[in-house]
Amino acid sequence: MTQNSTASEGSRKGAMIWGNLLALSTSICWGFNEPANKVLIPDWLPASGVALSRIFGATLLIWIASLFIKPDKIQKSDWKLLWGAAVMMLGFVYVFSMAFNTASPIDIAIILTFQPMLVVAIHAIFKHEKVGRLEWIGMLIAFCGAMLVIVGGGKLGGGRFIGNVYAMVCAVSYACYLVILEGPSRRYGTVSLMRWVFLFSAILSLPLLFTLPRHMHLLQDPSWWPVGVLAFIILFPTFYCYLVTPPAIRMVGSEILAFYQYLVPVIAAVVSLLMKLDTFHWYQPVSFVIIVAGVMLANYAKMKQPGLMAKS
Repeated sequence: MTQNSTASEGSRKGAMIWGNLLALSTSICWGFNEPANKVLIPDWLPASGVALSRIFGATLLIWIASLFIKPDKIQKSDWKLLWGAAVMMLGFVYVFSMAFNTASPIDIAIILTFQPMLVVAIHAIFKHEKVGRLEWIGMLIAFCGAMLVIVGGGKLGGGRFIGNVYAMVCAVSYACYLVILEGPSRRYGTVSLMRWVFLFSAILSLPLLFTLPRHMHLLQDPSWWPVGVLAFIILFPTFYCYLVTPPAIRMVGSEILAFYQYLVPVIAAVVSLLMKLDTFHWYQPVSFVIIVAGVMLANYAKMKQPGLMAKS
């Protein structure tokens, strides 16, 4: 009995270590994702070119990975959910890329930290789940932080504002994507699930191929640097992160994983400033602190009153 307990404790510790390492690795990949996209858009590739490369590249990789596992059989009632998730995936990947035409990579990373609150709001509005007053206050605080980034500290003019609005739309699309996949993600393995979502997204994105301009500089001058950056975006922030996030959640829980996500804008800011892709603005750290404070308040309220999240 003691040996079994020791083995079980060792297994839990091992899972926690691996879970934390996976969570940290995803945050690092996503932190580098914003400046990597800014390197390519629009100097080397248009936004649609990066979005299509991510979707088609990840689709190819995920289907190759599926050859080495026994796929789960998808229930008939879940196919419409997978198509819905594919629509949202295409939406946030494409709009995410569009934001980099004018927006700051630091701004985009900060706005995306508001996404967990959008998931809660979607649950409350469309699934009629009860949300406590303190949790609503936390969401309102986080929303104010996101709005501070969107308006650029009061500077509404220029393309930066439009890019930040795109980033907010991207956050909404990703939140809808997570809500749609909640049920299927509990019933199927990650590879079995994601291969269909990526495939459907690739099918839906086929008309976008005609929007690609002929002057794609990456095709005219295939320099190793932008090609390497594009390969990184496809392999790590897209393919790798989508595969390891579900097991990381199972190992350490969504709360710890969410904690690591706060590293993303910090990493994005440091990398962007070092690469001289962005400049520092006073509202960026202020808005980040406001968003994190709002999210933490909402999470605290939910933990103190778990019954609030029960369905009405």
